[in-house]
Amino acid sequence: MIAFLHTNKAHKETFETLVRQHNATIEIKHYVNKDILDNALLNGKTDTHQFNKDIEEIRKDKPSLIICTCSTYGAESDKHNDVFRIDKPVIEFLVTNYTKIGLVYTANSTKTVSEDLMLHIATKKDTPIEVVSCDCSEYWSFFEAGDFKNYEKGIAKNIKEMAHLVDVFFLAQASMAGATKHLSMLDKEVFTSPEFGIKALLKNI
Repeated sequence: MIAFLHTNKAHKETFETLVRQHNATIEIKHYVNKDILDNALLNGKTDTHQFNKDIEEIRKDKPSLIICTCSTYGAESDKHNDVFRIDKPVIEFLVTNYTKIGLVYTANSTKTVSEDLMLHIATKKDTPIEVVSCDCSEYWSFFEAGDFKNYEKGIAKNIKEMAHLVDVFFLAQASMAGATKHLSMLDKEVFTSPEFGIKALLKNI
């Protein structure tokens, strides 16, 4: 059984669909705690205690794989040997293959966590990189309101304006993946964590 920890119920369908593209039979369970992301955005730091409680609760169901889909809680995930962060596989790929990486985010709590992982992996690989921030936090309210169309269009707009500054773009949050449908004419590749991460992490089963 695969267990997902999400911070928004909107991610349940996304990840259910992605898993089914690679495995039609495995059991999937989704756990959602929006409060831990809300608290991180409000307080500027992750809620370690509640995150650990959530993981303990998930472990009771004895999953073969636990995946945290919230990039903000990536560093918290790294503290547990059995919890995998959805963004790590794609970040390892990007650091290995590109130099100027556009880090696109809408939740400010995600920026530092994602950038830290990029720089950590780059140091381990002795690979110089430049992380260029593409701040789309002005559109986060659209996502919270369920207005995914304007959320995705806003992200795409900012990406197009910064395309000349980077070699590649990374959409740091699972919620941002839909923006790619507005970027078909972009001359830079845009990577998202959900599809890349699921394909890589299913190999652990």
